[in-house]
Amino acid sequence: MDLIRRPSSTLGLSTFEEMDKLFDNFWQSVGFPASSVSLPSVDIYAEDDEHMVVEMPAPGFEASDIDISVRDNVLEIRGQKSVQDEQKDKRSYMVRESNSSFARRVVLPEGAEVDKISAELEKGLLKLSVPVSRPEAKRIKVKAGNTKGAKQIATKNK
Repeated sequence: MDLIRRPSSTLGLSTFEEMDKLFDNFWQSVGFPASSVSLPSVDIYAEDDEHMVVEMPAPGFEASDIDISVRDNVLEIRGQKSVQDEQKDKRSYMVRESNSSFARRVVLPEGAEVDKISAELEKGLLKLSVPVSRPEAKRIKVKAGNTKGAKQIATKNK
């Protein structure tokens, strides 16, 4: 199973890490605190030769808070939960850093069967299983060429 290779840049950050920083800076520039929209870490691995697994933490989220879609072979995972009504909450917060939303995109490999993707949320861990069917490689036999009429190259020995 092929996994996504992340090319490195000259700055030492992968292209994906640079994009994550770009999005973080964007959200901060439009006035959202850094904790309101997050890009959670994601683990992508091959469970066997026929499945790719995407795992990501989603603590405090319910299954109904998470939306998963696929478009143009890109898996998009979004989570949105409503923050408790401040008037009902009797606490006086000094700092409140609960993530209320997240979004991640994962490029699916060739042969991913998007109609058969399954998702499960258990104990704050979201796990997606993506079936991947890869046709067997076709072998091409190499035939020996016609040697009649071929010119031999003469070499000089010194």
